[in-house]
Amino acid sequence: MKKLPYDPAEGKNFWSAIRSLPGFPMQETMPIKEMIFESGALFKLTEILKSIGAHQDAPLVVVMDETSMRRAGENLKELALATLRNDGWQATAAWMRPDESGQVHTDMPHIEEVKANLSRGCSVLSIGSGVITDIAKHGCFLYQQETAEVVPFAVFQTAHSVSAFTSNTSATFVGGVKRTLDSRYPDALICDFETLRDAPKEMTAGGVGDMLAVFVSFPDWYLAYRLGMDSTYSELAKNLVGPLDELLIDHAEGIRDGEMESVAMLAKIIALGGLAMSLSHATTPMSGFEHVMSHVLDLQAEIAHFPLAVHGAQVALATLAGTEMYQRFLSDFDPTTLNLDNCYPGMDAMKKKIEESFNTIDPSGKAGAECWADYKQKLEKWHAHRNDFEAVLKDWKSLRAELAKETRSS
Repeated sequence: MKKLPYDPAEGKNFWSAIRSLPGFPMQETMPIKEMIFESGALFKLTEILKSIGAHQDAPLVVVMDETSMRRAGENLKELALATLRNDGWQATAAWMRPDESGQVHTDMPHIEEVKANLSRGCSVLSIGSGVITDIAKHGCFLYQQETAEVVPFAVFQTAHSVSAFTSNTSATFVGGVKRTLDSRYPDALICDFETLRDAPKEMTAGGVGDMLAVFVSFPDWYLAYRLGMDSTYSELAKNLVGPLDELLIDHAEGIRDGEMESVAMLAKIIALGGLAMSLSHATTPMSGFEHVMSHVLDLQAEIAHFPLAVHGAQVALATLAGTEMYQRFLSDFDPTTLNLDNCYPGMDAMKKKIEESFNTIDPSGKAGAECWADYKQKLEKWHAHRNDFEAVLKDWKSLRAELAKETRSS
């Protein structure tokens, strides 16, 4: 079986090893102090919290939602709170309540609710999957920005669902549109194998799906770089996550059956995915146009007050579509047939097109205005880099070979 090129469970040795990778930001030292991947990690909460500077004589805010979770037959959240209180922590639960869709979403009201629970000297533990993690993370971030108080923050990951657990961004609904906001790293990541093994199977499958996005996002990022649209491209993310296709195939049966070795492998892959984005200072390594498809589905559900589907399931299906699109693009695209002028539409035409398209989803026009604000910047940049596009067309054969290395067949 293939092994991870870099194991996040190795602490200081891990951070020391990846610092030598091209593209590693030298100003980063060890942004996540503790990453624990163990059986029985739940019972190390006190040790881990103390290691990141949390104090037992100050409040510990435990951010959770009301989703029922089981660990080895017991109620996970009750067990966690009892463990903390028995160890002498002043643990107070901050419950995030669902909206009319029956779900908790990462939005500013929930983030502000977390922030309102924080006080001088407190620490925070989030117990949940990606949404709760992002809510707690961004609540701590805003509190620190406003008060200059450092909040020790630990993440207890409850499912193999998304790569939010190790990222320094939060995917947040703003004005009805999902935006990726600058946020903060957790100080500690706690992966308890029994908890992850017993999580719903659809969440585990979603985590695999979220990682599969690299077979669209890696070629997307490289193509954007060659077109002059993104100067931040580096090979850091690709080197960090390693041979993802081989790793997932090797462990597919074990992940499906809840074998501890494979539970550990998937937890580490997902942790590396979040770090790949954060250390690259971009979501683009792990999020390409397959995530745009997923975000539009989320937008439609959010506006209609419907429950959101499992993020990674949407990403997996969109990745199947995306990889098929790449196969057809790489086999069928002929640069000699292009009319270059047709590739550069005007601002007014595209503004009208976007507003009309989004009007069918959100007649208020807010979603269309939010999306146009982003698209306008990209369209301006696209016009400004026409020379890069023309150079790519002349070098299509070699570029095609590079893109083919990064994607896979659906």
